[in-house]
Amino acid sequence: MTSSYDLSVVSLMEGYSKANVVGIFRVSMNNEEVYAVVLSCKEWGNMLLPIFIGSSEAFSIHLALEGYKPRRPLTHDLMVNILETLGITVEKVTIDAVVDNLFTATIILKNESGKRWYIDARPSDSIALALRVKAPIFVANRLKNYAIPEEEFTY
Repeated sequence: MTSSYDLSVVSLMEGYSKANVVGIFRVSMNNEEVYAVVLSCKEWGNMLLPIFIGSSEAFSIHLALEGYKPRRPLTHDLMVNILETLGITVEKVTIDAVVDNLFTATIILKNESGKRWYIDARPSDSIALALRVKAPIFVANRLKNYAIPEEEFTY
């Protein structure tokens, strides 16, 4: 499935900054425990972008950050195995927008002949996949509006 929003900006990569995953954090919100994957971009200075995600995705990202290889493939490991078997690589992932209070992302795939596919995805799945294959993660600079100063973020 491809995205329903304009992908021309994604292919040009203008207006995007390379992101690093700071970590996964458990956050208490409205008396409920939720998880956030936190990204930083060098160009954004001390601003951090938290993206709230589910517990399964948080666990998957945590395993990837730790470099843990399960004895049997978990869902994101299975995705990597399928792509590798088909000769397709994850070129990069992008965190693109907020639509109806949800972050959107795109996984950019590429085969050996250079054909590209742009796959609409959740940021959590995109990040979990990118970490496993060491693909770069980019964030649209317009999302800086959703970032918070590092000093306001409690680790």
